[in-house]
Amino acid sequence: MDAETGPMQPREEDITGTETHTHVALGRPHLVAMWPGGSAVKELPPAGSLSIGRSRRCDVCIDHPSVSREHAVFYGSNPVSVEDLGSTNGTSIAGSRIPKGSRVGLERGQVVTIGAAVLVVRSALENDVVQPEVAPRPGATTQRGNLPVIVADEGMRELYRVVDLVGKGDLSVILLGETGAGKDVIADAVHRRSVRASGAYVRVNCAALPDALLESELFGYERGAFTGAVQAKPGLLEVADGGTLFLDEIAELPLAMQAKLLRVLESREVTRVGGLKSRAIDVRFICATNRDLLALVRQGAFRQDLYFRLNGISLLIPPLRQRRAEIAPLAQAFVAQACRDGHRPGLPISHEAMLLLQAHPWPGNVRELRNVVERAVTLCTGSTIDVHHLPPPEAAFGPSSGSDPLQRATIPAGPGDPTIPSAPETMPLGLHDAARHAAQSIERRRIAEAMDRCGGNQTRAAQMLRVSRRTLVARLTEYGFARPLKKRVNEAD
Repeated sequence: MDAETGPMQPREEDITGTETHTHVALGRPHLVAMWPGGSAVKELPPAGSLSIGRSRRCDVCIDHPSVSREHAVFYGSNPVSVEDLGSTNGTSIAGSRIPKGSRVGLERGQVVTIGAAVLVVRSALENDVVQPEVAPRPGATTQRGNLPVIVADEGMRELYRVVDLVGKGDLSVILLGETGAGKDVIADAVHRRSVRASGAYVRVNCAALPDALLESELFGYERGAFTGAVQAKPGLLEVADGGTLFLDEIAELPLAMQAKLLRVLESREVTRVGGLKSRAIDVRFICATNRDLLALVRQGAFRQDLYFRLNGISLLIPPLRQRRAEIAPLAQAFVAQACRDGHRPGLPISHEAMLLLQAHPWPGNVRELRNVVERAVTLCTGSTIDVHHLPPPEAAFGPSSGSDPLQRATIPAGPGDPTIPSAPETMPLGLHDAARHAAQSIERRRIAEAMDRCGGNQTRAAQMLRVSRRTLVARLTEYGFARPLKKRVNEAD
């Protein structure tokens, strides 16, 4: 690494990307970089490379202390690849850190993190790149959801850090994730962090509108365009002018409508049904789906050119079962909201009930959790939400309900592991006792998992479980765990 003196003064075109993008050749990929305080757009040579770093000698100068002087190199071969040059903070692709000195290929729209900077490779044909900031349109309103925004998982903190940077630009965004995972919450967060935050925020569920109505709703219509069109009506694309259009369930869009939407993305103009005059619009597009768009493209069910236009950057929202640290705070927030709506005092959740909530695989994600909590609040006539207020076992709720492979991989089964005491073979008949037995079984398995991960070290296992060492030792004795653990501790150390 070369030593340089004096404060870093990057060129203006390195910060804004304006001059650079003017000379980007059509059809060639280019690199979009965003970081706190700046952004840049550089063409990626088909047989060359782009160096990234804090040094002014680099092709893309990122003046931020989290970036090394010579941090990484992007290669313009097919596929595009990136190499970390032994940087201090490393280089990550989609949240996974890559080894130093090795070249790793990139898929289209994948996010590359370099310190506090976010980079993505895009085609130059996709003209919705980072734009200079403009003043928000006065008098416009912003719609917001009523779901509590809780970030308690490390993966979600990283996602929101990327959202902070992406929101400042004007890239089109595709949100991927299971149903109920919170894609609408992330879309709202991108809008609120953008310069369009005071502009319109229009949500459209592509699966909820019939094909016959979808065109007139999106594009609007002129008077007399069809029977019943007694007056002209602007479409949702026009309503979103100066703001953001959120297209939920984009994979359900009919092929004929995909072609028309593609034309809007290319020309930034919209023509009403029955109209002859085109109207210019300035709209940022955010799309969401729970389906594999690339698989649909290969099957011919989704247009490839539209996918490339929309996929400025892809953000994957992890399912709730992969961010279990958020289950408890989300459940408590839903309880508080349900109590406020029902004009009743707040209700705590018992320890056993919370264990059941945290063990459930949540195939419906946050939406399912909210429904379960609201049901419990409705059924609770006492002062505490307990296990008998949760859905019964016959409703496929609880630790035995999921066939989720991730849960089976992270929570070992009791009978197969000699270090985990087996539960009694006969279950109590009472629903309340059965639920408590299930909660104890979950606690037993979590203790076994923590002890296994910590090599039998009780202090570290207690820290992982967020309990005191005395409590852990008491639970080990209560559940009859094998106690000569010192040998395992010494081996781990």
